[in-house]
Amino acid sequence: MTGTPAASPPTDPPGSRTTMLDLDGEVRLLTFPGPPGAPVLLCLHGLGGSALNFAALGPLLAATHEVVVLDLPAHGRSRPPAGADAAGDALAVLDGVLATFAGRPVTLVGASLGGVLAQRRLARGSAPIERLVLLDPPVPTTVGRAWDPRLTPRLAFLWAPGVGALVQRQMARTGPEETVRRQLAQATPHVDRVPAEVRAATVAETRWRDTRPDAAAARTAQWRMILQTLQLLSRPAAWQAELARIDVPVLWLQGADDLLAPVGHVRALAARLPAWSLRVRGGVGHLPHLEDPGWTAAQLREWLPA
Repeated sequence: MTGTPAASPPTDPPGSRTTMLDLDGEVRLLTFPGPPGAPVLLCLHGLGGSALNFAALGPLLAATHEVVVLDLPAHGRSRPPAGADAAGDALAVLDGVLATFAGRPVTLVGASLGGVLAQRRLARGSAPIERLVLLDPPVPTTVGRAWDPRLTPRLAFLWAPGVGALVQRQMARTGPEETVRRQLAQATPHVDRVPAEVRAATVAETRWRDTRPDAAAARTAQWRMILQTLQLLSRPAAWQAELARIDVPVLWLQGADDLLAPVGHVRALAARLPAWSLRVRGGVGHLPHLEDPGWTAAQLREWLPA
């Protein structure tokens, strides 16, 4: 945004700290410290979000775990990747972060798009990840046959000629408040249940990111990441083969009112993965860890080793 004064990033949530790692560019970790030597919950947020999406959940789990949330590249306070493979760059950053926890038990937690990235990482091999938690990962809208995203009205505009550049220009002109609300409303009918302080912090971070010198590059990287994710989900046979290669315990937490992953399709897919533990929460949408962090924390405490 040329000529717009740079905004300040929001303050970190109480009890947390920020660390910036140099992993071929600055990458931010938001940490809720646990007991000395505690096992690690390494969390990945969804598209357009940031580590602040875990501001309500992190403190609820810090009594027994060190909760670390990675700002994906081009999100939050992390810088955009230089290459065209945004998803691949995110996985490379994840590997770099995992290397900092050598010798400690790590549970990988992926929300929405972060869940897709987490699945892809586990399909390549589990070390050093011991468990996987998925919070509303997107799934193909029809299980058992190829999914053409152009059949979904909500996504059809992405494939129209020239629309990608138009959407990016519209995003550049949209205020942070409208941008954040629109992103949330696309996924959940319960956007007003997201705590006001979480929305306010996310708006502040969006405003800060959009006034940085690399704001245009960040928007481009986010655009590439969503298209690369949709391309994966459009090949359900290959995608399900990746899921079958995951050899660690998996807990799948799903909001019953998720607009991006209808619960019927989720149950059909979970039935093909009998070793996975699926738990559905009625009355919440695509962001159960924001809408009802107490429920999410209770499921994790029950499922994780004592």
